[in-house]
Amino acid sequence: MPLSINRMYVIRRFFIFFAVVSTVSLFFSQKKDSLKPNRWAFSAGGEYGGIIPTNESLNFYRHKAFTGYNVQFLKQTDGSRTWEKRFNYPQIGFGFFALDFLKGKDMGSPYGFYGIYNGKFKQWNRLKWMHSINFGMSFNSNYFDFDNQYYNISVGSKTNMYISLGTGLYYELGEHFDLGLNVKFNHLSNGSMQIPNKGLNMASGQLSLVYYPERVKPVVDTVYTPTEKYNTLEFSVFGGRKDTFYQGENRVDLPYYEGYNQDVYGADLLYMHQYSNKSAIGLGVGVNYDGEYNHQGYVVDSTLYQKKRFSHDRLLVSIVPTYRLMIGKLYINIGAGVYPFKKTRKYDNDIVFQRIGLQYQITDRLFASFGIRASNFHIADYLEWRLGYTISKKKNKK
Repeated sequence: MPLSINRMYVIRRFFIFFAVVSTVSLFFSQKKDSLKPNRWAFSAGGEYGGIIPTNESLNFYRHKAFTGYNVQFLKQTDGSRTWEKRFNYPQIGFGFFALDFLKGKDMGSPYGFYGIYNGKFKQWNRLKWMHSINFGMSFNSNYFDFDNQYYNISVGSKTNMYISLGTGLYYELGEHFDLGLNVKFNHLSNGSMQIPNKGLNMASGQLSLVYYPERVKPVVDTVYTPTEKYNTLEFSVFGGRKDTFYQGENRVDLPYYEGYNQDVYGADLLYMHQYSNKSAIGLGVGVNYDGEYNHQGYVVDSTLYQKKRFSHDRLLVSIVPTYRLMIGKLYINIGAGVYPFKKTRKYDNDIVFQRIGLQYQITDRLFASFGIRASNFHIADYLEWRLGYTISKKKNKK
């Protein structure tokens, strides 16, 4: 059966893309500094896949196919720092991507940049099993716009978070090149800063080519150095903003997703106990103001208004058990918390919530964090921008 014109178009673009990358790589491979190892590597990849129909607008959407293109700048770790050995000499770096939804023009043509963490599960001679985590920003999505007949409720803004998870096999073709075959999951969302925001999820297969000007050999260190573990007490403040829409009575008289922007802010105290080289567990207690919780909407003559729900603003107290994965100065914090004193009402989020964030240690005490708070394990509530200070840091002798 002959290939469709659309599929031939995709294959031709992949071929041109890889031809250009290979030519550029061969050009740079002629240069090598024999005195200082070149720790940088360069990767280019093309992917082909489809949109996962995770909401009602996508169930009957016909044009789910997409192609994607990535260029990455990777730094090879060699074990000169302790955390690099703990995580089996990963690659870190940054990259750029572009997505083409082919006939699905309702989705726009997103592009953007992201940070990279590539880890290695196992290696058999020249064959490697790798996994990747990418986190960044995307631009140029088409969002829900009823007036212009864009009915995509997956994203509510042109600017979104970009998250990509992947795993695959890489084969060392020689001294300078790896050829990789991966499966990937991509996600676009704005964290409910603008609604509707159901999230756009995609799955794909990816073919990639990696160029190493010089492969870095791991540093062999036979001297055992005991790892220092710490118990810490951290204080942080955060702020954010979220878009909400009215879901109460007389909703049919309003335009789609009409509502208000609400502020959120608060402070947390978090105690963490490090129990291994990579991990820590702890418990956090916090208070926060949520504008959505303190206001309620109502409709009069097909017009939406809002009023104070309580006579005085009420703060929400939270208790959050937390797990932390430590990768050098970068921490990944994952928590599942509860608002024990929250008075619920119809259309409120549950008293249970989830939180995940990336924390970077600017100094030994000062840190910054960016994360998302969600409910029901998949509904984004708002994004958190956080700044904190480690009040106490004591060695754990156990």
